[in-house]
Amino acid sequence: MATMPITRVVLYKHGVGYFEREGKVHGEESVALAFRKEEVSDVLKSLIVLDLDGGHVSSVSYDSTRPLHELLADVALEISDEDGVAGLLPQLTGATVALGTAGGGVAEGMVLGLDTIRTTTPEGLVETPVLSILNDGRIRSFELPEVSSIEIRDEAVRRDLEYYLRTRLSAKKKDARGFSIFAKGEGERRLRLAYTVAAPVWKATYRLILGEEDRAPMIQGWAVVDNTQDEDWDDVRLSLISGLPVSFVHDLYTPRSIRRPVVEVKETTGVLPPEVEAGMDMDMLTLSSLDEVEPAAIAERSAYRRMASSVKAAAPAPPPPSAVSSTPTQVRERKLGDLFEYEIEHPVTIKRNQAALVPIVLREFKGRPVLLYNKRTRAENPMRCVELENTTGLTLEGGPLTVLEGGSYVGEAMLDTLKPDETRLVPFAVELGVKVLDNVDSHDEQTARVVIRRGTLESRRGQIRSTTYAFDNKGDAPAVVYLDHPREADDWTLDEPPTAHEITESYWRFRFDLAPKGITTFTVRTQRLIRQRIVLADTSAWQLEFWAEQKELDAPTVRVLREALALINRASAAQEQARRLAEENKALHKEQERLRENLKALGDRASEKELRERFVKTFGAQEDRLEAIAAELKRLEAEAAKLRKQASDSLGALSFEADLGGDSPPPGPGGGRPSPRPKAKLK
Repeated sequence: MATMPITRVVLYKHGVGYFEREGKVHGEESVALAFRKEEVSDVLKSLIVLDLDGGHVSSVSYDSTRPLHELLADVALEISDEDGVAGLLPQLTGATVALGTAGGGVAEGMVLGLDTIRTTTPEGLVETPVLSILNDGRIRSFELPEVSSIEIRDEAVRRDLEYYLRTRLSAKKKDARGFSIFAKGEGERRLRLAYTVAAPVWKATYRLILGEEDRAPMIQGWAVVDNTQDEDWDDVRLSLISGLPVSFVHDLYTPRSIRRPVVEVKETTGVLPPEVEAGMDMDMLTLSSLDEVEPAAIAERSAYRRMASSVKAAAPAPPPPSAVSSTPTQVRERKLGDLFEYEIEHPVTIKRNQAALVPIVLREFKGRPVLLYNKRTRAENPMRCVELENTTGLTLEGGPLTVLEGGSYVGEAMLDTLKPDETRLVPFAVELGVKVLDNVDSHDEQTARVVIRRGTLESRRGQIRSTTYAFDNKGDAPAVVYLDHPREADDWTLDEPPTAHEITESYWRFRFDLAPKGITTFTVRTQRLIRQRIVLADTSAWQLEFWAEQKELDAPTVRVLREALALINRASAAQEQARRLAEENKALHKEQERLRENLKALGDRASEKELRERFVKTFGAQEDRLEAIAAELKRLEAEAAKLRKQASDSLGALSFEADLGGDSPPPGPGGGRPSPRPKAKLK
């Protein structure tokens, strides 16, 4: 069989490797490969076989999933590991063989059997196996040690023996599954195979070199590549792909069977002679005769005629649709999308079950050391960073990064995937020489404008949050600072400065210069506009009282608000009185239930008669009170509704629009009382 070494390896970031093999075959020579059991489905899903010189591949066979005893069940051979040839020959009885003898002769015949001859020698008893064959009625025997070769001429037996030996060998490799590629053609030809199987993810790691005299910053990148396969990668072309193509596992190796329905055999019994009823011609029936027929019989015959007519009138069934689509096959080109390939220029050698560091980049880049302050990362100090602009022309895959400055180690960082010409801040150490304090001042401004129209009050107020950062630089050198200020809800906007250097998902990022040996302050002011809309008739009394006390409202508006407030208060008093009466009503009904139970328990004795009269008198007084309560409740409910309608009509007719002043904010949208203005705190 021809050998097919690995010539190319492409590793991806999602746990898949693409492998190419290439070798030469002669004529109808086959190629043998072995894969792990868990790799077989991936190979079946992705295998490509190309005969590059005019031949073709007839088939690819591979080991089954059946256990060994099932695979060998149909083979009439069984050889133990101890017996070898002596165990095989007795099982070849009847097969035609050609024996090569030590003298150079050849004897052909059918195997008769293997005997053992015991000979006594000065050294002791010696047993010699003797093979007997039959040829033209003559039996010949050969001592087995004198036989130099045995050729099996029986084609079926030879195939069984070869299959038996291959299967036994494959079974010894418990995790290996053999593949055989059968190529057809003439002469020597090149054969190329390609497939994808699971492979360890390659990993990137970088070194940043800063502060070298008269040299631009440099980045050096390495890829960590693992060869976990069972063969060496010798001088292979290696490519590393950055990206995340779609990949999945699909079991093509395990045989699948479809359960078919079971149709029971129908058993029949003997047939009795039928009794045939007399009939009449339907066309001979007249209307008068139909009247004499039973209604059930008429219905049955009418249904039969409708069914017969429908069968005659039915159009012939359309032919079944063709299994071949009439739509032409669509062929489209596929782009690699956002993938990026690191193609290693020189061949790479990695031995089996070993790993290697492979260089992927060594280039200058545009960058400088800066400071980045993010309070959530570290409140007291900024982080030392490299402002890294990717001018290498390559996509830098994410990975750990070690920073060297002036020939010394200064820190480490994690680098996310960086596209060409993209700039990223890479923090690697804490800058202890700079201290940061921040002073946050948040307050609600006065309401800017109030509009009252058609019973609705609309107000607008502004909220401003001011944060001042103080950077105390103890060092002798100036620095560039990037400041991450948290972005709050979407309704907050920048007021000072009007724009940020850049915006991230969670921060506004500002950039400014930091002077040496001193304190540099930077203030960020954000603002938002809060709008509030309330229906005056549905609002609470204290909210109306709040608006009535606003000095900026004119006298008619204040008068209407106070009149409406008085009406609402009277309505509330009527409702409170009605509530108390309802509680009294409930208590009286409960007391009457008690009296009814007591009356049921009384007898006809004189003492009980007196008690009964007292209960009845009390019951009557309670009934009078219940009637009075019901009338009063009805009156109070009507009065409260009337008062609230008067207040609603009064507020609905009110119209006012003005800018308001004062220090107090309006009530919040949730109906709660206004909170006091928070004071600024120095943190």
